[in-house]
Amino acid sequence: MSYSGENKYFSFRDGYCESLPNVTVSSSDAAEFGRTISRFFRRFSVGCDGFSNMHILYAVCCGLSECGRDVYVCENTDLPSFKFGMPLLSADCGIFISGENCLKISIFNESGFPVSSKLLTEIIKAEPADTVEKCGKITSSTSFRSIYIDNIADSFSGAGSSIPAGISCGKRSVRSLWLEFFTGEDDSLVFQISDDGQRVNAYSSETGFISYEKLILAYALKLSQQGQAVYLPENFHYAADFMTSENPLKIKRFSSEGKIPEEAVKQRFLLDPLYMCTHLADNRQNFFKSVKSLPQLAAAKREITIDSVENIPCGKTILENDGRIIISRSGKNRITLLAQAYSSETAAELCSQWSEKLRHIDSDRNI
Repeated sequence: MSYSGENKYFSFRDGYCESLPNVTVSSSDAAEFGRTISRFFRRFSVGCDGFSNMHILYAVCCGLSECGRDVYVCENTDLPSFKFGMPLLSADCGIFISGENCLKISIFNESGFPVSSKLLTEIIKAEPADTVEKCGKITSSTSFRSIYIDNIADSFSGAGSSIPAGISCGKRSVRSLWLEFFTGEDDSLVFQISDDGQRVNAYSSETGFISYEKLILAYALKLSQQGQAVYLPENFHYAADFMTSENPLKIKRFSSEGKIPEEAVKQRFLLDPLYMCTHLADNRQNFFKSVKSLPQLAAAKREITIDSVENIPCGKTILENDGRIIISRSGKNRITLLAQAYSSETAAELCSQWSEKLRHIDSDRNI
């Protein structure tokens, strides 16, 4: 998934939209967004991560309601708890509003995955729906935070005791969520969580840096050892397909642009880093053993500015002898290169080589 385009208010990419530079989104603009997205879904769950965006929250809800859509609204919650509550409300779309200096609206399908680039493109092109005589219901809902915490606590053997691990996160609400399960005071294992709680890296004094991809692969290995097939996104590091005979993975790939397989939706670790990490760190010995057995995963990312994307193979994946290149569009005239390899040096070299190749393609077009 990558850049999908923009309208007069937002830039759309990777399942969310952000307000454009120097654009202040008003309540009427947010209501127009609600009327536009009402064309694509039946029932909505809408939440925000604080009180500073309450006017946007209710404006979006009003736009949805005016077009006959039912809305469950959660005034103040964190994104992990919000996503957990979506299926409980039978919502087929989740809209989460965040950001202070730059408004961000994340959009999720009924499975909890970000909506596809194809759908985002359709949303950009769509006109606001007409209002209807009978408005949809706007119903207040809980934040689901307590229910979410209890659900995770009931799912692993260490329930009732905190797992020794340090916690680092810039968002207080997300950090406090993780501190429900971890002591937050152990330097031998530290989890570093993104502000939205959707990505996590770890550092261990025994194994060194553990990337988010390695954490996913460690959990996938755990499932495979239990005889389960593992569903991974098609752009997940290719090394997962070449595990050694000692640690074979039964992997099935899926595309985020199509319908998400039901089996992938049921694999909670793909959508819930807190759930994944509590289950991994609950048995630290097995966790570190799994991490040590994994192949080296390295990736390098580079963004380049070009005059035109017309001849650039955006959305393509290119296999090299020593790695894989994924080319995606990240802006009007920007391209993102993601190089995957078994070493950081090789990944950086692939990134550099393909940056030059794409610049040549762009310059040849201008000759």
